[in-house]
Amino acid sequence: MCVCELEAPKGENPFMLDRIVIESHADIQAIQAVCDYVYIDVKFQKDHTGAIPTRSTEARKQLSFARSFEQTAVTFQRVGNLIKTVLDDIRFGNQFNTEAVKQAVAECVDQVLEHPETMLLLTQLKDQDQYTAQHCMNVCILAILLGRELKYSVEDLNKIGFCGLMHDVGKMKVPLEILNKPGKLDKFELDIMRNHTVYGRNVLMSARGAFPGAVDVAHNHHEQLNGGGYPRGLDKSALSDFTKMVAVVDTYDAMTSDRVYQHGQPHLIALGTLVKGMSQRYEAHYVTHFINCIGFYPQGNAVELSSGEIGIVVEQNKADRLKPKILIVKDSQRNDIEPRLLDLAKPVVDPQGNRYAVKQVVRAKDYQLDLNEYYRDGLFVKDYAIVGA
Repeated sequence: MCVCELEAPKGENPFMLDRIVIESHADIQAIQAVCDYVYIDVKFQKDHTGAIPTRSTEARKQLSFARSFEQTAVTFQRVGNLIKTVLDDIRFGNQFNTEAVKQAVAECVDQVLEHPETMLLLTQLKDQDQYTAQHCMNVCILAILLGRELKYSVEDLNKIGFCGLMHDVGKMKVPLEILNKPGKLDKFELDIMRNHTVYGRNVLMSARGAFPGAVDVAHNHHEQLNGGGYPRGLDKSALSDFTKMVAVVDTYDAMTSDRVYQHGQPHLIALGTLVKGMSQRYEAHYVTHFINCIGFYPQGNAVELSSGEIGIVVEQNKADRLKPKILIVKDSQRNDIEPRLLDLAKPVVDPQGNRYAVKQVVRAKDYQLDLNEYYRDGLFVKDYAIVGA
């Protein structure tokens, strides 16, 4: 920084030159000793060392997906509304529009290929009251993301997306008092609930133009590799690849979602369940690729930091999945604060002087975090102060 004039120096000016270039903290202290204010030569600064750093230009940043977020969210919402209509049609015995479903899946495929992180984040905007429709939508997106990880063609991504979107349509034939029962199902009710796989097969078999593989997925997505699943106790030799893929992402989204009879589990616990079930319940190949796909700290997950502060994962670090970007929204006392963006890939220290790290993944609702509210308030398109900048 270049000082061109001292304002009201205290006594005699000790500096011999009209222009003073500040190069160290000692230079600042020397100037403070003789005056309170200085004039900066901005032109000299720009010509010789670049623009003067300012809080507005260097200390704030938008999320990487901010510019595309709104359009991607519109697609996500439009497809979500369509699946609600489809499920209502099925419940009331009407034919659903297969071509409209295929078109909606194609839009999801396009968005996943262009903006995978945004689509993954949107699957975290969950509403317990719309569980079945939202679950179908999320399984569609997660299945496409898994297919993308496996380098599937666009044609196959559309097929697996259709399978994911329609895998649970049979639940629309289950009585609402059983589907939405807040307590444990008795044996009679459980048998009816499990029949949703048979109902789903029948619905899709009667639908004109539906992808045939979706019939198999709807019927078999609760089967297990060791033959311990339902409705027919099939083993892995009788299960399609698409069925095995949907079984993995279906379990993950079901475990991490709030339902009328249970709270959703944190992300890492759901991954632990998948890992424990590898080769017995779930195809190990698809479990490992799914974990590679969504990472240890997916977008939208709430975390507690080593400092005790609470944040939301907003971006992944492809070079090091254990060091994502976190939007800190609560201090260590759990008070709401002005959100700040923390990049764990950088050596930034917390208020206690220790380097920041993720302590644990937590349930958002346990800390009064509402991603849907943040979405409505535009949290994901704003710019934020950068921690440590």
